[in-house]
Amino acid sequence: MKLLLALLFSCLPLLAGAQEKLPKDVARFVENAQMCEHFAGEWDDNDKARQREITQAVASSCGQAQRQWKRLRVKYAQQPAIHKVIDAHANDAVRSFRK
Repeated sequence: MKLLLALLFSCLPLLAGAQEKLPKDVARFVENAQMCEHFAGEWDDNDKARQREITQAVASSCGQAQRQWKRLRVKYAQQPAIHKVIDAHANDAVRSFRK
């Protein structure tokens, strides 16, 4: 278990370095897409105020990510490595978002 944790933590700087090499607009898209997926997977029937917060977060992050996704797919169409990152983060919540 300790070995697994040590290996995981030793790889974190590599992952951060890969993220830093992305263009800023793509990195922002990745963040919005991750937040979109996170909030789209939440639901709280017991707390109406929390549910309103979740609904607003979904609308904000998914809406932004979807607009970014459509624009970035065109902008980076001739750069396969970046295009692959964009498509990999265009999860179902981003692709199917409807306001």
